[in-house]
Amino acid sequence: MSTPSGIDPLQHTERKKTVLLESLPAPHQLYARALPGLFKRWQRNAQPGAHPDAQYRARPAALPALRLVRSAVPLESDALERYARVCGFIPEHGIPLTFPHLLAFPLHLLLLTDPAFPWSALGIVHLANRVQLRQPLARGDVLRIETEFGAQLRHPKGQAFVVHARAYRRGEAVWEGDSLYLKRGVHGYGEAASSLEIDTALLTRTARWQLPAQLGRDYAKASGDYNPIHLSALSAQVFGFPRAIAHGMWTLGRAAAALQPTRPLATASFAAEFKTPLLLPGEATLWTAAREAEGCELEVRDAGGVKPHLRGRFQWSV
Repeated sequence: MSTPSGIDPLQHTERKKTVLLESLPAPHQLYARALPGLFKRWQRNAQPGAHPDAQYRARPAALPALRLVRSAVPLESDALERYARVCGFIPEHGIPLTFPHLLAFPLHLLLLTDPAFPWSALGIVHLANRVQLRQPLARGDVLRIETEFGAQLRHPKGQAFVVHARAYRRGEAVWEGDSLYLKRGVHGYGEAASSLEIDTALLTRTARWQLPAQLGRDYAKASGDYNPIHLSALSAQVFGFPRAIAHGMWTLGRAAAALQPTRPLATASFAAEFKTPLLLPGEATLWTAAREAEGCELEVRDAGGVKPHLRGRFQWSV
């Protein structure tokens, strides 16, 4: 399996510890877990002569050899409807291709806030994502969700790494997702992370979207992703953004909803890179080029069609 950027992930050689989770912390508790790591980083950087994250420059940082599992997660109608509404999916689409990512996302946060994780989770950048549907999903399905760290990849701005998520139904893999994250300002190790290449000259504008100021809050309620950079101008400014920014996974989901045929998917793959922040409120345009009967390349751009926010490739069968 390749990463969202097309690199074959290097697997951990040590045996992973599997932890079965009977319940999950509330979203505010998950984000509270990140604060001690942020405080420690500030303390370290405040020391005279200290370089930010200097202790991680001399050698590769070890990611926890940990696999987190939720054994029985139902595809619930209320959660599906909230997510479909905010992303633009319609009932004829069936289960949104990107919805299982929401079931795995709390496990992402638990991995990123584990005491053995070498950095603060706050400030980790989501670079890219790939989701793949192997078999059709249906309301009422009960899935086993597994999440673990994958490869560490060298990136010009620091250390990139993969988080794998997989969904199983009655022991058979039905969906998987690879999320590529970046820790900036540290020395990167591993194979070089590559970029998704598409022929942007062939893209034409197919849609224009108006994004309201509350979009980040609406998506947070549907997804459980309450990262403060998405919630308000005030909370986003703490992290250096002039206004709140749209969730990258909302942009991916909105593009998938706009492009999917009005039928449930049998199989599908959507690989995407998040290029520049999409400020809220704002306006975005969708640019696409068909690659085949059941697939396209795309970009989500600014209102003028110049600056890309997301670049992707979407393939499906119905």
